[in-house]
Amino acid sequence: MSRVLTRLLAALTAGLVISLTCLLSAATAQAQVWVVPAPDLSLDPSLNLDEFENRLMGSINEVRVNAGLKPVRYFDSCVDQMAESWATRIATTGALEHRDQHIVLRRCDQAWAGEDLVRGSLLTPAIVVQAWMDSPSHREILLKKRASLAGLAISVDGSGRFVGVLNFTDKR
Repeated sequence: MSRVLTRLLAALTAGLVISLTCLLSAATAQAQVWVVPAPDLSLDPSLNLDEFENRLMGSINEVRVNAGLKPVRYFDSCVDQMAESWATRIATTGALEHRDQHIVLRRCDQAWAGEDLVRGSLLTPAIVVQAWMDSPSHREILLKKRASLAGLAISVDGSGRFVGVLNFTDKR
């Protein structure tokens, strides 16, 4: 079977992106399940996770600018390390769950934090952003006016799925 056909078949069979969003200010978490649309194979995250993260953040900021918001400064080292460690934990344990955002606030000296998660096969920046934008709670995080700093991490779990963690924060 060709590589493209194999990827498309994998996307159709494994095509669920599970996302969770936690808004610290409301101290709530909401679970969302998304069916992943047909993949855009323009960037394979397994080939270069750093480039995938850069393009994903670019796509996030493009959506923000189109909504009349400022782009989020990418990356804050503390917030980014929090995202990296959480993505690694999810990839290792398989437990797709939010970190207590009080930890992010305390360790990174922030006043507000929001987190979006994603997990799935054959993800692209466009697929991830579209899934988050299609969910009201995830869209709220992406389009939060006060979001000023970001941490973003993509890891690969034991099943070959990509795990993404986006943390947005603000000091105000």
